[in-house]
Amino acid sequence: MKHSSPEILEALDSAWDDESGFLGLLRSGQFSSSLADEYLTLLDSVEIAEGEALNQDFVRLVWFTPIFMEWQIERAVERGANKRELTGATDRIRERIMEILGTP
Repeated sequence: MKHSSPEILEALDSAWDDESGFLGLLRSGQFSSSLADEYLTLLDSVEIAEGEALNQDFVRLVWFTPIFMEWQIERAVERGANKRELTGATDRIRERIMEILGTP
């Protein structure tokens, strides 16, 4: 699906929702491997054509995710999250975002 589609942007924004979103819940120390898988599946559905300019809202919603997830690891582990599962999800999501956005 096109990275700038309203469906993609809405789903990425919803991931930050404090009450039901994968990243919003992680902010409060709650890690869900199934929500992490759904988020990764969403990222895997993103299509960007060669040479296409990136949508500003798309970039705003994804660039910070890997850093944010790393910051939340200890809090989530203190609240019972499996550290190996969480760091694995963080690594997979970071790799996918690097594929999408590119690296210097």
